Amino acid sequence: MENIKLALVDDKPYNLQILHEKIDLKEHCTVLFEAVNGVDFIQQLKSASSNPNIVFMDIDMPEMNGIEAVKIAKQLFPNVHFVMITIFDDDEKVFDAIQSGASGYLLKDESAAAIHRAIDDIVIYGGAPMSPQIARKAFQLILQKSNATHEAHPLSAREM
Repeated sequence: MENIKLALVDDKPYNLQILHEKIDLKEHCTVLFEAVNGVDFIQQLKSASSNPNIVFMDIDMPEMNGIEAVKIAKQLFPNVHFVMITIFDDDEKVFDAIQSGASGYLLKDESAAAIHRAIDDIVIYGGAPMSPQIARKAFQLILQKSNATHEAHPLSAREM
């Protein structure tokens, strides 16, 4: 298996340390760099000798939050995958993260095994890893949007 290059972004050193320790348990993974906010991340990404395959990105950070950083980075480097990793599981943040170009959404309390599965899901299967709680919220958002569309454009029984 080819080496998987990662970047970690979080404004709290303790969170970076814990995430790094979880990733270190997985073979064939290298953390290229760590950043403390979106501005720092964009600067490091632009100057890196090679791009990460996956970036684990916190959402709530000073200077530039993770959602804004993903929007900018996806335009500059469309092949980089972003996994939002946060304590937030509210609907708006989930929706905004997905719209910004995130490939996945995990909660910070995920186990090392779940982090490793997320890496494999993206690299091997081209998947979109999500914590079970986040997946439920995503389905609820889709259903809400679908119901709103059906109400705006109701189909007859025959059309259904």
